[in-house]
Amino acid sequence: MGLEERWENFFLSGFYANAWSFRIDPAQAQEEADGVLNLLNPPLGAHILDWCGGWGRHSIEFAKRGFQVTLLDFAPNHIQRAREEAESAGVSLNLICADFRQTPVSIQADFAVNLFTSGIGYLTEEDDVQALKSLHAALKPDALFLLDTMSLFWLVKNYQPRGWYGDESGTKRLLEEREFDFWTNQNRSHAFFWELGSEERGQQLEHRIYSPAELAAVLRLAGFEPVSLYGDFDGRLFDFDSRRIVMVSRRK
Repeated sequence: MGLEERWENFFLSGFYANAWSFRIDPAQAQEEADGVLNLLNPPLGAHILDWCGGWGRHSIEFAKRGFQVTLLDFAPNHIQRAREEAESAGVSLNLICADFRQTPVSIQADFAVNLFTSGIGYLTEEDDVQALKSLHAALKPDALFLLDTMSLFWLVKNYQPRGWYGDESGTKRLLEEREFDFWTNQNRSHAFFWELGSEERGQQLEHRIYSPAELAAVLRLAGFEPVSLYGDFDGRLFDFDSRRIVMVSRRK
C-alpha cells in the first residue's frame, strides 16, 4: 500500500474521526480560534478559509464570531459531521469536499488557516507545494495564511515510540506505535483503536515533520512570503521548546 493510499484510508474510512475525537478538548478550539484571530486581526465579516478543516471545530468558532467561513476537507465523513455540528451550533458554513491539492480558485478568501497539523506533511513535499500553490490561487492578493503544525525540534526532544490513550468512560482505547525516519523526517505510526462492542481497528500513516526553515522554503515555492513565526497561538516567540510552529505568511 502506497503513501497516498494509506493517507486516504486513515481519514476517509472514519478511523481518524473515531479514534481521535475523544482526545480533543472542545474548549481548546475556542482558545485556539481566539488566538488565531488575535494574530491575524481580520476585520469583522472577513472571509476565512479553514483549509483541511476536518469537521469544523475551528470553523464553527470563527462563524460564531461573525466571520464568513469556508471549510475545505477531502473526507466526506468530515464534511457531513461539520454540516451537522454547524447546524447544531446555529451557524452557517460554506462546505467544500475537495482534495487540498485542488483547492477551487473561486473561493477567493481574505484569510486562510491550516490548523492542528492537517494536510501538509502527509504526502510528498511535491504534493505540499502543489497544494499550497492551489491555496495561493484561491486567496485574494495580500491575504494572510496562518499554518499551525508540529515542530521538528520539539519532537526530537520529546520523542515517544509508543503512546497509549483512553477516554474517561473507559470505552475507547488508542495505541500508537511510532518510528522516525531520519532520512526523510517522517514520523511513521501504526495506530490500533478499540471501542466497546466493536472489533479492533488498525491503520498506518506517515507524516513529515518540518522545521521552521523547511516550512518557510516550501511556502516560498508556492508563492507565499513568511512574515511571522510563533511558538503558540498566544503569540509567544518560537524556540527549541515550542511544541508548535505557528507561521503566518502573506500571499504575494
